Amino acid sequence: MTDITREKYQRLMGRIQTLEEMIEELQGRSAGDPAPDPPAAEDLARELKDLTEQLAQARSELARLSDGCGKPHAH
Repeated sequence: MTDITREKYQRLMGRIQTLEEMIEELQGRSAGDPAPDPPAAEDLARELKDLTEQLAQARSELARLSDGCGKPHAH
């Protein structure tokens, strides 16, 4: 059972790291482009918001699992 739990933690932490890297890349891209055209800026903002929400959910799930609840939330 411990191996399964460890796998979940590792998979979730990997997902969190990937999301953080993607967010950093998008933030860098938006900072590097001083005047993007409006549709591109909207797409970038939408993608950034979506990734930020996914990151918050993954962090919440990791915290919940770390608290010892053990079972994932039903969606």
